[in-house]
Amino acid sequence: MPYKFFAIITNTFTETLRQPIFGIMVISTILVLILCPSLAMFTLEDDNQLLKDIGLSTIMLAGMLLAVFAATSVVSEEIENKTALTVISKTVGRGMFVLGKFIGIVGAVILAEYLLCLVLLMVIRHGVMQDSADKHDSVIMTLGSVGLGLTFLISLAGNYFYKWRFSSTTIITGGLLATIVILLLYLLDPHWKVNPAENHLQWNILAPMALTIISVIIMTAIAVAAAIRFNLITTLVFCCLIFVLGAILENWLGPVARAQSGLASYLAWAVLAVVPNISFSVVTNTTYQGTPLPLDYIAQVALYAFFYVTACLLFAIILFRTREIG
Repeated sequence: MPYKFFAIITNTFTETLRQPIFGIMVISTILVLILCPSLAMFTLEDDNQLLKDIGLSTIMLAGMLLAVFAATSVVSEEIENKTALTVISKTVGRGMFVLGKFIGIVGAVILAEYLLCLVLLMVIRHGVMQDSADKHDSVIMTLGSVGLGLTFLISLAGNYFYKWRFSSTTIITGGLLATIVILLLYLLDPHWKVNPAENHLQWNILAPMALTIISVIIMTAIAVAAAIRFNLITTLVFCCLIFVLGAILENWLGPVARAQSGLASYLAWAVLAVVPNISFSVVTNTTYQGTPLPLDYIAQVALYAFFYVTACLLFAIILFRTREIG
């Protein structure tokens, strides 16, 4: 049984990475992140703070879309094509099927988010050229261009000679090469000297990145549950609605739930319990004022995400048990 469960996870992970739309989304997001310095240079204050906000928002939105497309492809389509029936008929329970699909999807999404976070870290190191006296960071531009070029060359060569899937090869190779580039950037300053103390890498952005990935994991669980019953368009609309509500309801209903008593307070608590709190990933003080995030805050958010994802998966299993797949 553990072998079959592991097989579901690995097959889902592989199939998710091999989807063309998955690779297109990741490559498109990388291009958007590279263009972010040009989009953030029109503020009246510090453009680099806006660059961080735009980059984190782009990564979060891309993660949600990746989760939706992956869930509908490996869950909804397998149910409609009767592929799920073949898997379940081989002594694999429906609960194990749903859990294996979620772990496989979330693994692929986290891998893509890891690559995007590394790219954003490079973009933030270069920063926004706020006046004519600023110079390009030749180290980041050279190493980033080499890494990007090698990624596409390896993916194209692997696809041509060994029939590797271009999308999956690009994401895996890009993640490995981006890690090497970050390690080199840690050692080198903007003048090509080995000087880690002046590498200009903004490590304070790592905590907001972690919160962003936690939000994406929550949205992945919601997408898997929705994909059991809905098609791509409906799942996408539903997840976008939940995402928007999760980002704003805490500010609207939080004071009502905490300050009032009676029916209004109970209703507010009920809504906040059902709709995920995505606003915890919006940490403006960290990005704009450089205030470090305490570890206990990240731990509390991770614990909240664990319980919410668990509830979503239990609900998904209930939905799947009542879904006709034969």
